[in-house]
Amino acid sequence: MWLPTAYAAAEPRPLEGHYYLRGAMEMGAELLLRKDGTFAGGVAYGSAGGIAKGTWHVEDDILTLETEADSQPAKKLAFNFSRERTLAELEEYSQYSNNDNVDLVRKNYVMEMRYARLHPKPPAIKPVYVSFEFSQGPSSQLLLNSNEQTDLWLPYDPQRTLKKIGFATSRSSSPSQWFDVSPASRSFSIGWKKPKNQPISFEKPEESGLAETQRFLAADAQDRISKNYMVTLFHYDPITPPAVNPVDVYWQFQDGSTQQQIWADSNQLKLTQPYSATQTLQKVGLRMKGSTKDIQWFDITPDTRWLGFEWEAYPDPANGDLSVLFQDLRLAIEPDCLAVDFGNGKACFRRN
Repeated sequence: MWLPTAYAAAEPRPLEGHYYLRGAMEMGAELLLRKDGTFAGGVAYGSAGGIAKGTWHVEDDILTLETEADSQPAKKLAFNFSRERTLAELEEYSQYSNNDNVDLVRKNYVMEMRYARLHPKPPAIKPVYVSFEFSQGPSSQLLLNSNEQTDLWLPYDPQRTLKKIGFATSRSSSPSQWFDVSPASRSFSIGWKKPKNQPISFEKPEESGLAETQRFLAADAQDRISKNYMVTLFHYDPITPPAVNPVDVYWQFQDGSTQQQIWADSNQLKLTQPYSATQTLQKVGLRMKGSTKDIQWFDITPDTRWLGFEWEAYPDPANGDLSVLFQDLRLAIEPDCLAVDFGNGKACFRRN
């Protein structure tokens, strides 16, 4: 009679249930995992709080929460003026890379609006073996075992140029993906993604020659690339930006004139204002349409023709500011603990 009992004890306990946060100083939180794969969560820290709901799944002893997208357009946005470029800089860069901004910038000021949360947090990955085939001689293999952006360096030999890059899940197996590459290329940028409970996959490499690569590397890396190939691997799984309420955009020039536009589509990446040699852009202002708050102004360098802005949506006020803590949250499944770190050290969600 002891056999069934011993077998039952060895079975992992189902994760569904009601959990409470333990071990996080001055923070309280609850997490409800339902059998249908949905969750509800709440957190409080001082006078701030937040609630969230969505779906959950488990892979490789990691429980991941995916929060439900807000159904209403974002009522409040944060803007960051991240970079600016002159026409000369863009024209110089276009010599080495296809850049569709150049023709547009020759006739316009261009303002690019990019969602700050371009990608979710990269998921954990199992080791990937990166294979390299050459014009002659034996192949080579390097290991990718980090989900963070990684540079792999491979010795360069002009007598045997690189022909193909492939990816395999074990040292002995054949690559499941192969990409042909140009023999003149020396650096390769390759994005990867791994949907839940699916194999990792890789995007076609973006290739660059030696001169272009050296131009954008630090001095020590410039010397290194002269003797090596560089393969940069990074997580690439773009997030669809949330809808937004309209934003008034103000283009203010040095002569005191101002042109106004409305940005209302979060998928619209570019706003333009015709360029005139007799008018120099001085400032750009942003304000939610209908808001009584002051315009948020950003000073523009006189020669600038391309402006890069990043924007982020504040949480839905109904869900509370701390609802963002549940976004793409990953918890390590440990004995009697769903381990998490909210920025103040390891804590555990535990059943009562």
